[in-house]
Amino acid sequence: MGYQERRVELIAKRAAPHLEPGEKVQTGFIALTGWLIFTVPECTVVATDRAILAIGRDGTRRFPRETRFGRPTGLYHKIYLGRGYKVHRQYYREIAAADDVLREMRAPDGQPRPVEE
Repeated sequence: MGYQERRVELIAKRAAPHLEPGEKVQTGFIALTGWLIFTVPECTVVATDRAILAIGRDGTRRFPRETRFGRPTGLYHKIYLGRGYKVHRQYYREIAAADDVLREMRAPDGQPRPVEE
């Protein structure tokens, strides 16, 4: 198993206890806090078909799935989920995927599509 597969497995494992019945993981990444090179992994951010989860040492917080992360640039991309975080560029593919899936979930008129079960 390669690095990418282990990373996906780790995020899915961290998210599993916090998912509602039938909720599906779309993508996820690790968010950091700290200053310059002194960064600390703070939480695992998971985009599901229903919400954005911020899973950290202080518990799990749910945010609306309409949350967008924006186009990542630089070494660290800043996001805000109740507080500020930064995400290393190794997770930029996952950030872009979360926003892309959200765009696909929206109907052409801008309204959310019904969740299929």
